[in-house]
Amino acid sequence: MNKPSVKTLDRAFPGKGKALRLLLDSATAVRLHPAAIACESTAYHPHTLATLRLEALNAVAETYGVEYTNRTDNPMIGYDWAPTFEYLNTGDMYTPTIIRFADGRYIVADVGSIVERGGYE
Repeated sequence: MNKPSVKTLDRAFPGKGKALRLLLDSATAVRLHPAAIACESTAYHPHTLATLRLEALNAVAETYGVEYTNRTDNPMIGYDWAPTFEYLNTGDMYTPTIIRFADGRYIVADVGSIVERGGYE
């Protein structure tokens, strides 16, 4: 799994880089995090580790929830070029945040630039 460095995470979320990286590295840290426990306690079915990780990252980063984009094959909608990913909502599409792609990669980037370019390579 591709993950951003502590330094990169700290630039986007000052003073929180080590805590965020721990959640990216450790499934145990994710499962023991209060946000992940709360997420699981309200679910009828178990969540994936990726979902729990994003909830824990959201709590540590103090962002506004986990959002996602979804690729569509419907040309009527006009978003068939959009990449599929989940991200922490910072409240500003051009503020760097943590993004998780469908293939499991995590990066720090701004959502607006990715959507404008039609993907991230």
